[in-house]
Amino acid sequence: MPRKTLVGTRVAITGGTYGIGKETALAFLAAGADVAIGDADAGKVRAITVQLNRIHRGNMVGLPVDVTDCARFAEFLDAAEYRLGGLDVVVNAADIEPTESFLMETEWDSNRQIDTNLRAVITGSRIAGIRFVEQGHGHIVNIGSAIGVTAALGAAVYSATKHAVVGLGTALHRGLAEQGVTVSTIAPGYAPDPDMVADTIVDCVAHRRGGLVVVPPNAWFRSGMPDPVRLRLAIGRMLGIM
Repeated sequence: MPRKTLVGTRVAITGGTYGIGKETALAFLAAGADVAIGDADAGKVRAITVQLNRIHRGNMVGLPVDVTDCARFAEFLDAAEYRLGGLDVVVNAADIEPTESFLMETEWDSNRQIDTNLRAVITGSRIAGIRFVEQGHGHIVNIGSAIGVTAALGAAVYSATKHAVVGLGTALHRGLAEQGVTVSTIAPGYAPDPDMVADTIVDCVAHRRGGLVVVPPNAWFRSGMPDPVRLRLAIGRMLGIM
């Protein structure tokens, strides 16, 4: 039985009906947190909310959100704060993956990735940051990727968005810490295990751990990862410590 280490913590998660976002909602519920998940598909978010509440008998609400629309993003956080009685954590987990190689990718496909993977993370970080600075505490969690450090053949635009998320998180981690706001950038490895990523996110919140956190890849895919020494050096160069 998981320890209820985060009882009373109020968490809002975008992209909460699939992948890492959904597993993160489950992990927070298991830790005793109250959770609001958001998704553009109102029917889907409603169904997932019923499912996850049934699994953990927790306090979770599902809300519609368009992360690419600043006003609607703010409305989502307003509603989450109202329904949960406050807000302590915002997880920007909404994500669009590439479907074609760079040269075959349409401008529309590229813009979808940029809008969701980068602009929405900037929007969510800014809106949450303002709220958290005003209340004197809070934790922002952004989902980057190991390819946001090393890049990936065939996923140029996706890699670019994740590079930017890593850079954004580094700047915010340094800039907001003195104002009581912790910023974590989670960088899953290739073919990530969503459960492991979710557990890492919960651990960061439980221990107020900010900065860049690289999650190892699935062991089955480990041979596809860059050499660990090269990866550490690349991360160090990006953070200006090597």
